[in-house]
Amino acid sequence: MISVSLVEDHADTRESLMALINTAPGFRCAGVYASAENALREIPKQNPDVALVDINLPGMSGIECVAKLKNLLPPLPILMLTTYEESELIFNSLRAGARGYLLKKLAATELIPAIEQVHAGGAPMSMPVACK
Repeated sequence: MISVSLVEDHADTRESLMALINTAPGFRCAGVYASAENALREIPKQNPDVALVDINLPGMSGIECVAKLKNLLPPLPILMLTTYEESELIFNSLRAGARGYLLKKLAATELIPAIEQVHAGGAPMSMPVACK
């Protein structure tokens, strides 16, 4: 069972992602957080196998959240899941400790394999991101 924590501020997106994760065989959503601050308080208690983090969060950014999570839980594989394709955001996310970078426009059928890939040590990237 792969446990996944999700940091996403948009309620509809959070609900959709949580449903997708919880209905995928071998996966469960360990926690869902609307802000980086809440995630930083709760994710270390949950100790998930993978974290999905959005970049544009209220208050602390997702990139800052990733850096702080990596300090708290160095082995935690983190995937950025966002709408932003700007090179600076991609590289700053990876520098902060994200192991992969996925665009939200990816097909729902691609998310679960990407989570499996990062859990297994891979570095999944959406095709437009990998091209940069």
